[in-house]
Amino acid sequence: MTKTEHTRVIWWLELVLKLGMLTVGFLQVSSLTFGKPIISIVLWPTLGLGGILLLYRLWHWKEYAVSANVCILVLFCISYAVSSIANLQYGWYSNLRTWVWMVFLMFLLYCYRAKEPNEYGRSQYRILTYFYLICGAILTISSFYFLLIGYEKTFFVESGPVYYIGFKWGRLYGAYWDPNIGALLCCVSILLSLGLLRKNQPIWLRVLLWINMVLELLYIAFSDSRAGHLCICVGLAVYVWLYVWPHRKKWIAVLAAVAMAAVMWFAVEGIQQAYNLIMIHENTAYEQNRPGGPEGSGMDLPWEGRPPEGYLPGEELIGREEDYTEDISNRRFDIWKSALEIFQQSPILGIGHENVLAYVEQNLPNSYLITNDHMKFSSMHNIFFDILVGQGAVGIILFIAAGIVFAIRIIKGWSRIRSQAHGESTVYIAQFAILAILVVAGCVMTEIIYVSSPMSSMFWLSLGRLLKRASEPVEEGESQHAESFERIGSRV
Repeated sequence: MTKTEHTRVIWWLELVLKLGMLTVGFLQVSSLTFGKPIISIVLWPTLGLGGILLLYRLWHWKEYAVSANVCILVLFCISYAVSSIANLQYGWYSNLRTWVWMVFLMFLLYCYRAKEPNEYGRSQYRILTYFYLICGAILTISSFYFLLIGYEKTFFVESGPVYYIGFKWGRLYGAYWDPNIGALLCCVSILLSLGLLRKNQPIWLRVLLWINMVLELLYIAFSDSRAGHLCICVGLAVYVWLYVWPHRKKWIAVLAAVAMAAVMWFAVEGIQQAYNLIMIHENTAYEQNRPGGPEGSGMDLPWEGRPPEGYLPGEELIGREEDYTEDISNRRFDIWKSALEIFQQSPILGIGHENVLAYVEQNLPNSYLITNDHMKFSSMHNIFFDILVGQGAVGIILFIAAGIVFAIRIIKGWSRIRSQAHGESTVYIAQFAILAILVVAGCVMTEIIYVSSPMSSMFWLSLGRLLKRASEPVEEGESQHAESFERIGSRV
């Protein structure tokens, strides 16, 4: 096998692996497949292929050691392993599973090879982007289909919380088991769509991308996810800022970013208010015309029988007013206090990420995590508190250090990234914006590490692409087989 053929085989194997990891992520976030056997059917072949490719990279470790910050990432994974081993009495399988997936994210999705042709990764990323957009669009369209037909379902997962399908409690769950996760997925989808929008694209593709962005924005509004609302504002503000910065005066770029954030904030609010007005009108009209319904009863009377044909289902309005009046953090402040209590018990190594409930039940039986009137919380709903609890001071120091080094490298190398974009600067801008919103989202949920979601996969893929471009400018005639990767990517 020639060197070119060998490289092409590895390229295809890595692409299959990354598609498999994204597929597992989408199956995990969907209420239609969450906890179903289909996840295992996709997961185990993905783990097998990932193990083979990981061994391949270890054998050729010198080629991949050039990846920025790889030493800190290795130490972070070692920290997780040590914390888990030190707390084996609370469990081991879940920690092993999470550790393996984290290793895949960091060393198979993020790490890149020395002197790797730029098109090697660029063509893969293009294919993965379209795959993400297609899967996300299917879930979002399914969500609105459930809304239109009035389909709702409640189901339980053993040793877990209650999940919903459809419109429930003033929020559109739809095909996602968590509307916050669904909204964040939609935010990433919008940014990926923007990254693909270029004048040289076929008009049908541009139309589809715009339709997708509108649908994803509608879901963000209907989900009533405050995290999603904030992230789409931040993401589009960052995108506009980076897009305008090289072409206009700096103050214009800042002003454009602020204006975009304001527009998106009021756009989401406007969609919610418009829907609520429609629902109030439809409910009022139905009650006034219902046999036996007194005139002017409005929404004070209960529904009787089935809604009339053509009625927009979902008598509940969008909004969770109780969350704002009782606890603006939606229980997070109490959860974070509990996280600090656990940290005080084991400040150096932590207790192992997947051991929270077992540890608290044995050592902190009065903790809010298990004594609240809602559910048992195994996550701190904050990536920093999750690391602080799971890996202690060692883990959080390594994580923050890695983040700082990543940020410095990208910022210092941004001009190099733009200059080597080859007409695809919007892709790199979208990647930067994706990193920004997932870091922001990390303040109220965990979507960077520890989880097998499409967003965590796109985070590490985007991070790897940006840092490669920032540290290794592409020379002309970078590889004799780069053209083949370009052809593969252009077909998708």
